[in-house]
Amino acid sequence: MFDLESADSLSSLTAMARNHAPKEALAELGRLLTGAPAYPAYNGMALHASDRDVTDTVAIRDLSQPGRSPMLTGSLEEVGLEAFDLQLSQSDAALLPEMTDMSAAFLAVRLGWLLRCLDLAFRQLEGRESFGIKLLHQPLIKAQFSEINAAAERLSCENQLPGESMATMRLSAHREVGRLFSKAAKLMGGRGLLEGQCHGLEFLDTVLFALIRPALGVGSDDLERG
Repeated sequence: MFDLESADSLSSLTAMARNHAPKEALAELGRLLTGAPAYPAYNGMALHASDRDVTDTVAIRDLSQPGRSPMLTGSLEEVGLEAFDLQLSQSDAALLPEMTDMSAAFLAVRLGWLLRCLDLAFRQLEGRESFGIKLLHQPLIKAQFSEINAAAERLSCENQLPGESMATMRLSAHREVGRLFSKAAKLMGGRGLLEGQCHGLEFLDTVLFALIRPALGVGSDDLERG
């Protein structure tokens, strides 16, 4: 089972989500929470590889009972996930009354995806100019990159702090990641709408958060974006 006291595990998970394919980060999330690579099922849903049992043999595990493989009861067609070779399915996975240490692990993945989004936007804008000025040198754009990166680093450091008192802070952090993701995705402009780019990552992040949102006591009206 995942050890909240291990800051290295959380920072490594964030790095994995930032630098590797999203489904690899999900499998690593499952490994930290169940002891073996696994895609997460929780709150009646399962987020897993679309090619599972064909070229991907990573199991799906019910996070409310880590040793159990949930029954998948139906597939949900989410076009935005196809670019990441991921599938959202209905399942009989239960909902825990409290997230305990799982909230920190999910937050670590979301922060990694936020930074991945920022990296995609940076690479898209690098070298491009507007009116003879490099876009990344324009004060407003430069300030937005700095603000989002600094906020992500702060949230990552706070997420590694131990103690039950961090639960309220993590709830606030989950809300803030959604707001930051919206700002980061807009930095890429129209190309961010292409498959597998910034807005796709933002959608994936929303799907992942939907798995745990009820356990955090967060309603849809609480998620302010932009």
